[in-house]
Amino acid sequence: MERAARGWLYYENGKLGGFALGRQRFGWWEMEELWGPCQGTSSISQPIHHHDVSRAERFRRLLAKIPSRVLIRGAVDNAFANLLAKQIGAEWSGGFLLSTRKLRRKCVVKKSENCKLRRFKEGDEKDMARIHFRAFHYRHPADEYKKWAMASNCRTTLALRGNQPVGFFIAEKRAYKGYGDFNMAVDPSHHGGGVGSALLQNGLNDLYDMNVRTAIADFLLLNTRAQALYRKHGFQIARAYNYYKLKRNSTRPNS
Repeated sequence: MERAARGWLYYENGKLGGFALGRQRFGWWEMEELWGPCQGTSSISQPIHHHDVSRAERFRRLLAKIPSRVLIRGAVDNAFANLLAKQIGAEWSGGFLLSTRKLRRKCVVKKSENCKLRRFKEGDEKDMARIHFRAFHYRHPADEYKKWAMASNCRTTLALRGNQPVGFFIAEKRAYKGYGDFNMAVDPSHHGGGVGSALLQNGLNDLYDMNVRTAIADFLLLNTRAQALYRKHGFQIARAYNYYKLKRNSTRPNS
């Protein structure tokens, strides 16, 4: 309910055997959680168990009712999700890492003389959308950034060089157990100059002030800059995921 997701329960022989959770994001239907029984393996050299074939067919029929493009996320240790994605013909589209860091005290924020940090002001959302596109090569609407940046459980900071915004950080406190996460982006033309570190240190302090004691960072496996930055600042990998894209002409299970 918190993330406006839809859920499905999966039964076998009259007993609850698994579940799925998904939601609409950026024009895709993202199946974020997919758990259930699995009797085989997604290894290339192993045949698929006939029970897993029938499970994949049921899952295919569910996805056929979803009109948008579909992404499937499966933790690397989730044989059910990975095998089903393979069986219905979904294509691996990259890995995703989740890392965490305990917040026991505030950081010392180190920034260069030509880098200034300030709080979000109305109108900054346009610069945030521009920076996001340059950093990640897909668009995120400015009005959504405005709502996010001004939410009561968020604190938002921009990094400037001269008077030009070159990066931002949205610190967001989750609703449970002292967890918090964030959204950060730096214009690629300003990478390597300490902007990311300054934003991260300042943002972790914001999370700490909001009584967050565990910070979560998630990023693409191939984003080596993010990996290096978070490792430098004490984050440790907690979970790895696979992402699969499902093309509409490949929703029938492989034989």
